[in-house]
Amino acid sequence: MTTAGQIPGTWVELAEMLTAFLPELDPEAAAAVVAAMTPSARGRIRAHLSKHPDALVSGASLAPPAVQRLITDLREQGIKGARAPACVRCGRVRRLRRLVPGGRVCLGCEGILAAQANVGTCTACNRIRPRPVGDTCTPCRQRAQASTRSCNGCGRPSHMDPCTTCRPRPPAPCALCSASSPVCARWPLGPVCKPCYALARREPGPCPGCSAVKVLIARIGGQRTCGPCAGHPDPYACPRCGVASSPITGDLCDRCAVDQHLNTLLHDLLPGPAAQLAPLREALVAAEHPRTVLTWLRTSASARLLHESAACGRLLTHADFDTVAASGRGAAQSTDYLRGLLVAFGVLPPRDEHLAAIERHLARTLIRHPKYAVLLGSYVRWSVLPRARRRASRSAGTRGRARWAYTRINTAVALLEHLASLDLTLSGATQLEVDRWLAAGPSTRYEVRDFLVWTARRGHSDDLLVPHRGKAEPEGVDEDTHWDLLQQCLHDEDLPLGVRAAGSLLLLFGQQLTHIITLTTGHLDHQDSHQTIRLDSTPIRLPQPLSTLLTRLVDQQPRQGWSGNTPSTWLFPGSRPGTHRSASSLARALTGHGIPIRASRATALVQLAEEMPPAVLAPLLGLHVITALHWRRRAATDWTAYLQARQRGLGDR
Repeated sequence: MTTAGQIPGTWVELAEMLTAFLPELDPEAAAAVVAAMTPSARGRIRAHLSKHPDALVSGASLAPPAVQRLITDLREQGIKGARAPACVRCGRVRRLRRLVPGGRVCLGCEGILAAQANVGTCTACNRIRPRPVGDTCTPCRQRAQASTRSCNGCGRPSHMDPCTTCRPRPPAPCALCSASSPVCARWPLGPVCKPCYALARREPGPCPGCSAVKVLIARIGGQRTCGPCAGHPDPYACPRCGVASSPITGDLCDRCAVDQHLNTLLHDLLPGPAAQLAPLREALVAAEHPRTVLTWLRTSASARLLHESAACGRLLTHADFDTVAASGRGAAQSTDYLRGLLVAFGVLPPRDEHLAAIERHLARTLIRHPKYAVLLGSYVRWSVLPRARRRASRSAGTRGRARWAYTRINTAVALLEHLASLDLTLSGATQLEVDRWLAAGPSTRYEVRDFLVWTARRGHSDDLLVPHRGKAEPEGVDEDTHWDLLQQCLHDEDLPLGVRAAGSLLLLFGQQLTHIITLTTGHLDHQDSHQTIRLDSTPIRLPQPLSTLLTRLVDQQPRQGWSGNTPSTWLFPGSRPGTHRSASSLARALTGHGIPIRASRATALVQLAEEMPPAVLAPLLGLHVITALHWRRRAATDWTAYLQARQRGLGDR
C-alpha cells in the first residue's frame, strides 16, 4: 500500500484532473483509480487530459483507447457523469480505434471507409462496386470461393483444369524480339513473349497510319501499326476516348481511369467538402502523368486517408491533419504527403511546416516536463520562433531550421533537468555547475548558450558564460583542381544536368546546398540581353556556359512522379508534391560525381573575397557582412602563404 508521502506528484495531478469535471468522484476513489493504472496508461491519459480537460464528460471521439477504458471503468463504478465517446461518423457509442480527421470511428465505420476507399470496376463482373479484397467485388469473390472445381495441378479453385497458371505454355519465337519464350499473347503480328507484351502495353506508340497513340499489335509493310489500320479490332482501346488502355486497369486508359476512380471516390461528399476538393479533382484528372496519379489512388495510404477525411463530412484543415499525424509515425508520413499535395493544388492554405514542427516539438516537450512550461514556452515563443522565421528567408523549406530549434529546446531541458537533480534552480545555478555539465557531455551541449543568454537578459539566471563552439578552418582544393571541376560541370555532357547546374553554382559562387535547392525560376532574369541570377539582393550576370546550362535546366521535361504533376517553379524539384529536392540528396549526387562540397565552397569564397570587398560580396552572395569579412581575412591569410611559398620557390632556383 502506497503511503501519502510516497505518492508521485504526477499521480496527484492526474487524480485532480479526474475530479475536476466529475464532482461525484471523491479524491480517495480517484487516487485508487490512478494507482490501478499501468504506467503507459497514466502517461497517455495525462497527456490527453492536458489538451482536453473535459474529455471524460464531453463524449468527444478524439479520446484514445486508454481514456475510453478509463471512462468504461468509471461508469461501471457508478460514476454517471462520465460520458463514453461516440463514433464521429455514425454517432454510436462503441469502441473507437482508427483516428481520422475530426475524431475516431468505430469498427463498423472503419470497415465501411476501408471498402469505400477502394471503389472501382470489378475485374470479374465489370460493375462499379467496393472491392475490399484485391480488385474483385464481394459477390464475385464469394462465387469463386464456392466453386467446387479445382485444378489438379495446384489444387486451387478454377473453372478449367489445368488452370491458367498450371497450363503448359509451349515456347515459340517472339514476333518482336525473336527469342524463343512461352507465348503471353497472340497478336495479328504473331506470338509475343511476356516481356515484349508488358513493354508494348506499358509504352504505347503513335501509329504510322492514323497517328493515334495505341498499342501496336499489327504490322503493315514491315511497320508496326494499330489493329484497326490493319483491319483487326483493337482489344486495348479505351471505350471512352479510344486511347490505349492502361495495363493497370485493363479497360480504360490512365486518364479515364483516374476520372472514374475520383467519381466513385468522391461521389457522395457533402457540398462543403466537395467544393473544397474540386480544385484537387480537376488537377488530378488533368495531370501530365496520369498513370502516377492512378497508382497513387489505388495503392497509397495517403489516398485512403483522403477518402476517409472527405467521407467524414468536414472541411479539411491543418489542425485535423496535425491530430492524425500525432497518432503514429506511419500516419505522420501519410499525412505529410497528403498535406503537401493539398497545399500544392490550393485545397489547403500554405504554411511554414518547419515552424509548425517546432511548435509540435515544444508541445511534446512540455507534456513530458510540465514544470518548465512557463520558462521554456516563453523562451521558444519569444526567442527561438522569431529567429526561425527570420531564417526562413534564407533557408526556406529546409529541415535545418527545425533541427536548429530542436537542439536548443533539448539542451535547455537537459540543463534544467541536471540542475533539478542537484536540487538547484536556474536562478541558483553557478558557473561551476554549468562548466561541469558542459564538460561531461557531448559538444552539442554548448548550444545551451543561446538559452542562458536569453535567461540572463530577462533576470531568470545570473550571467553564465558558455563559450562558442569552435569551428575548424575550412580546407579548400588547389586552384587547378577547382577550375577543372568547374569546367567539367559546365561542359561535360556525361554528367546529369542537375549535378552540373548545382555544381557550377557551388564552384563559381560558393553557395550552400540549402540555398541552391530553394532557387526558383523567379531568381533568373534577363537584363540587356544577358541572363542574370539573384542570389540575394543584387543580380549577378551569368557567364554564357552557365546561362545555357540553367536555361536547359528550366526547359527540361519534368520527370515522372509528383514533381511533374504538381505546379512547381523549383530549379531542382523533388519527388514529393510541390517540394524541392533535399539537400542531402543533392549532396550525395555531387559527392558521387567527385565534387567535394565543403572544400569547393571554401575555395570559391576565398577567390571571390580576394577580388571584392565584404560590403560588395555580402549582398551579392547573400552573406552577412561579418561572414564576408571573415572570408576576406581567410583570403588574405591564404594570399600571404602563397607569396611566401612562391618566394621560397624562386629562391631555390
